[in-house]
Amino acid sequence: MFLGEYTHNVDDKGRMTIPSRLRAGFAGGAVVTRGFESCLLVYPLETFRLLESKAQRLSTTEPANRALNRLLFGGAADVTLDSVGRVLIPPYLRAYAQLGDAIVIVGAGQYLEVWDATKWADQSALLNNAEANSQRFASLDLAIGGERE
Repeated sequence: MFLGEYTHNVDDKGRMTIPSRLRAGFAGGAVVTRGFESCLLVYPLETFRLLESKAQRLSTTEPANRALNRLLFGGAADVTLDSVGRVLIPPYLRAYAQLGDAIVIVGAGQYLEVWDATKWADQSALLNNAEANSQRFASLDLAIGGERE
């Protein structure tokens, strides 16, 4: 599971460093693709294949399904960590996420999100709004306790 928030930089060649504590999750390879809210998503290859399998079951006659496939797969790039844990982010993905030199890598459970630092500050402010969160998440049943799986 990927957790935490890490501030890093994109170097002149377009590479970002995966935080050392998260690298083991990408031992089998990784895929970087467009995310939502103008961030990038970095999936372990095995997890991305599960996502691909689910997406293949969606009907391509539905416009929303086609759009999702274009977003996730049309912009996806296989990446490999180098010996010091860096991955090359293709220019078109850096442009999509409007990544500057400073980025924030956010653990999101099964994947990482990569944000331009300024955009992350804006997103973080939204996430830290207690009033909005109580309304936004009211319908989700995340209660733990008394339940057995």
